[in-house]
Amino acid sequence: MATQGSILELFSEEEKQLLQKLESQRIVLRRKPVLWILVISLFGTITALMAGIHELTQYQDSSWPVVVVLVITLGFFGAVAWLSFKFPERDTISWKYKRMMLRRLVPKFLPGWVSSSSHRLMNEDIRKSGLFRDKANRIAREDYLFGPAGKVVAEVYQIALQTESKDVPEKKGKGILDVTSNHFYGFFYRVHCPVIFPCDVWVFPRQRKIESDVDDWAEISHGKYAHSTARKNIKTGDAQFDEHFSVYTSDPSRVLLILTDERRKNLVEVDRLFSTACAISYTENKVYAMIGFSDDPLDILMKREIGETLLQHHADELGRMKDVAMLISGL
Repeated sequence: MATQGSILELFSEEEKQLLQKLESQRIVLRRKPVLWILVISLFGTITALMAGIHELTQYQDSSWPVVVVLVITLGFFGAVAWLSFKFPERDTISWKYKRMMLRRLVPKFLPGWVSSSSHRLMNEDIRKSGLFRDKANRIAREDYLFGPAGKVVAEVYQIALQTESKDVPEKKGKGILDVTSNHFYGFFYRVHCPVIFPCDVWVFPRQRKIESDVDDWAEISHGKYAHSTARKNIKTGDAQFDEHFSVYTSDPSRVLLILTDERRKNLVEVDRLFSTACAISYTENKVYAMIGFSDDPLDILMKREIGETLLQHHADELGRMKDVAMLISGL
């Protein structure tokens, strides 16, 4: 139930009913694996019992065992069909929730911002940032938000950078398969600033934060900069900052004009906001940032109720987007 000042007051009665419906579907969907286990276990148990009851072969009606097996088999496939088509898909629940959540929360918690389910971020835009140096030939585009963040205008793209390839099976007669590999999944920031930066600077995390492949993109890019002679690796002299980040630049003499005391402090704070790798670059009049994650921070959580607590969590995530844009720009 909504309390006084509840975030649910932003939603119409019809939308509240839809949220309740989505919550009911989430609960049902959580039960689906248990029901799969139950159906398979029941079928296996009955099949084993049938195989062990030799007395059935002594029945005068020799068709009886066949009828029982047929009924069990039909029941099993009927249960499989019910589990496959009766239950809602997680992606459907997620899409409906996210569209409604962004439509209501963005105007409230990000005044002046706009959200969209599509955008036109191109590979050339990723290349200009200098932050992603792995192989990718496809951008899977999800949500896009943009708006003012202090003195700057921020664009936040939710993307997956992927490689699409053809897999030719060893056995003849099988068709060629399309294989998609993810190299990055997360937020790509592009912040437009009212100043021109005097040189190019790329800032990478000095150490990976988690052991999973979520941070691989940052480690790969960092490694390529480390072996490049065109870009110089420098230390800022700020012990706390240098402990967190490795800095590469096209002009070492001007780095500290960009990485001022305030910006260095801000970048350390951004790094502490996330449990995964954050990389930032300054080029021309733009600041770029890439922040990876394993799970969409604006998505539903199967173990968490779709209601006020989840909505408040996502409102906080939206607010953090604006905070990150302001921190990395330092303006």
